[in-house]
Amino acid sequence: MTTADHDVTASWSRIGTWLATHTRRGPVRPAPDTARLDAFEANLGLPLPADLRAWWLLPDVSASYWIPQVFAPVSLDEALETHEIWLLVAEQEGESFDENGQPESRYQREFMPIALSPGGDGLIVDLRPGDTHGAVLLWDHETWAQDIPQWASVASMLQDITHALETGTPVLLSHAALGGSQEPNTATIDNALDLTWEPTTPGH
Repeated sequence: MTTADHDVTASWSRIGTWLATHTRRGPVRPAPDTARLDAFEANLGLPLPADLRAWWLLPDVSASYWIPQVFAPVSLDEALETHEIWLLVAEQEGESFDENGQPESRYQREFMPIALSPGGDGLIVDLRPGDTHGAVLLWDHETWAQDIPQWASVASMLQDITHALETGTPVLLSHAALGGSQEPNTATIDNALDLTWEPTTPGH
């Protein structure tokens, strides 16, 4: 087991235990078809980050909305289907430029969705070479605007969530400190025993 495998597996184990203790049981993400994952990687022509591959290979991942702000892990099949749809939309829109003459952001083939919100936004992993390689980004399906990464990696996302759940402290503090648009959030459990993430009150 690599360090990435260990970090991802250990974090999910702790998150899964916390969810089982504090929330009602929800759906479970289907096991992935590793051949499809390998085919995506081969078609991309770039190696997947070790922690992203470890994420897809995790067993029994809750498919409820436990990722801040309101995101649920998707199956590999749904991730790849969403990937193709968003690529098609980007192609149909064509290239356009903002008021400064800069190309507006478009969904890229080097992005890979890992979670979706009820409203159709996504958390995607950036597979492009560069400073944000492996980072988890928010993909707003309406604005397409690129923000500072939510987390530097899948492993750091899981570590941040683990720490927040176990200690009652906010997630996304690093994102906010870097000037990101998303507020830090703290986990709460509602009357239906569902996990929700609420904006953190200043000073807490």
